[in-house]
Amino acid sequence: MAFEGLSEKLTGITKKLRGKSRITESDLKEVLREVKLALLEADVNYKIVKEFVGTIETKALGADVLKSLTPGQQVVKIVKDEMVELLGGEESKINFTPNPPTVIMLVRTSGFW
Repeated sequence: MAFEGLSEKLTGITKKLRGKSRITESDLKEVLREVKLALLEADVNYKIVKEFVGTIETKALGADVLKSLTPGQQVVKIVKDEMVELLGGEESKINFTPNPPTVIMLVRTSGFW
């Protein structure tokens, strides 16, 4: 499933950033390249990926590190926040049917898929 692969890739990216006391611009570019590849492999529209990665890069390069976060955690937080925003910005509860299967349809009007 596309989301499992995406989740694995994003977990790998966070492991690379873990423990770094400072993130260079080249580190950030490498991380963003991996995010881009993970999203493209998950069949996310190229234009959406390009815009998404550009937004993350702008925010990460201009971000002051929060006192409670390391630079790596800050980048991960920015990626997470942008993913949440891209996927609709709010949590929705799934109503499961009493008799499986529950049918779920994912829809995004801006061409996410």
